[in-house]
Amino acid sequence: MDKELKEFYQLFDMAPNLAILDINNNYINMTQALNDLVLDIEGNITTVEYTNLDKEKAKIRKAAYEYGVISDCFLESEDKRSMMELINRGVRDSGHIIILEKKGKSLQEIYTLFEEFDIGAVSIIDIFKEYDLIMGKKLHMWGM
Repeated sequence: MDKELKEFYQLFDMAPNLAILDINNNYINMTQALNDLVLDIEGNITTVEYTNLDKEKAKIRKAAYEYGVISDCFLESEDKRSMMELINRGVRDSGHIIILEKKGKSLQEIYTLFEEFDIGAVSIIDIFKEYDLIMGKKLHMWGM
């Protein structure tokens, strides 16, 4: 797991006061892993539990995060569109959205919503043994 986390951490541009929005379903203590990542740079993690998403929406500030990480809950959500709207609202233009889902699931819904919400540069990155990692970049779409 340590090797996996080291590779996962390399996906982040480490800058002082890095802000990450963490929506999760208690996947392998992802919240702790993200907090460990930003500890030395005085970063900020806002964690929203998937099961309380409706109640905790107020925590998510508009365009306040460089990264949005959704762990092990996106495909099981009954309202994927609302979850994508929420994370899209929280992540800044040119920010990154990362979704972790258990291997073996169809990722087509994620690709479709990424396209619909103008999330580009989409990649599947094979880091974790048990999870697919899908990463995309929120595009500006200026001048469109």
